[in-house]
Amino acid sequence: MTFDNVRATGSGATATDIKARNRLASNSSYIGFKGAEDLGNGLKAVFQLENGVSFDGTAGVWGNRDSFVGVAGGFGTVAAGILTGPTRALGAKMDVNSGATGVGANTALLGKLGGGAGAGAFDQRLNNAVAYISPNFSGFSGVIAYTTGYTNAGAAVIGTAKESFGAGNFSNVNTGLTLGANYENGPIYVGYAYTNVDVQNGANIGTVAAPVTVDNVNNHRLGGKFNFGAGTVGLLWDQTRANLNGAGDQKQNVYYLSGTFNVGAGKIIAQYGIAGDVKNTVNALGQNAKERARHWEIGYEHSLSKRTILKAAYSAIANNANTSYDFLYGVSNGTNSTATAAGVAGNADPKALSLGVRHSF
Repeated sequence: MTFDNVRATGSGATATDIKARNRLASNSSYIGFKGAEDLGNGLKAVFQLENGVSFDGTAGVWGNRDSFVGVAGGFGTVAAGILTGPTRALGAKMDVNSGATGVGANTALLGKLGGGAGAGAFDQRLNNAVAYISPNFSGFSGVIAYTTGYTNAGAAVIGTAKESFGAGNFSNVNTGLTLGANYENGPIYVGYAYTNVDVQNGANIGTVAAPVTVDNVNNHRLGGKFNFGAGTVGLLWDQTRANLNGAGDQKQNVYYLSGTFNVGAGKIIAQYGIAGDVKNTVNALGQNAKERARHWEIGYEHSLSKRTILKAAYSAIANNANTSYDFLYGVSNGTNSTATAAGVAGNADPKALSLGVRHSF
């Protein structure tokens, strides 16, 4: 739980600014059960049931996080259910925040094509998915997954949180294919992930002047991290592309530089992200719409034990006039328990000071 002070001002219109307010946030808290049954001959049946919880009294639904059943053996693991795909996993791996959550998480900019709060489509779990996860071969591992429908919502639902691209959302009834490759050995980690979703002309996305329908969207993500003993340094590249129906492509690159530095029983955490212009986006005057944004975070996590930490962090986003980026737990959120909402007004800059405690058991 964290106590946050958040605001988003600078839009140029007082009515659309969000004044400073205090809140409590549950920050991806969850509880789950998992187990395995030995089937003999090196085979195991495995399962997991995981549920997000909120400490403000909001009711949850069982199995709304990673929940699956599968078979594991020397060949690897085959699982089916609600799964974290390799793209989402890579983003979380490269984030400096414990649990990859909170107002400073790198999901502030990743995969959003111009803005929005919460996590973008590629940083959501895969519903209705089946996946193969390989064994580890001298540090190398891989995963491939297929989803028969990216969400469980109906075809008419547009702009659902699970598939949000901020200003331009696409609807459901779409299939997805994702794959990832990782190398982790000693102090070195390198990961790559690719996800493609067939939107089937689902909905509007992107352009300020005249939104158009989308055929499919895809994402490439490449990251690397090095542990130098006293801390870590990492670099992440993310590219999101929307193939527009008869109107070319929209594409955006996002970069994050991150690092940690050990200090006594804790560590300093910091990351800096840049979202570039969205290619093939125009404003009402037919000019290229500059959709750049920057995000930075600085904080400290102090370990009271192996399972409990105290945390203090400051996070801020600098939006261009045409962008509406917001945090994972956005300033624009109407409640404190959810991680999704529409983005802030263009040119408004979200800022947050967060103090809290994290306990794992």
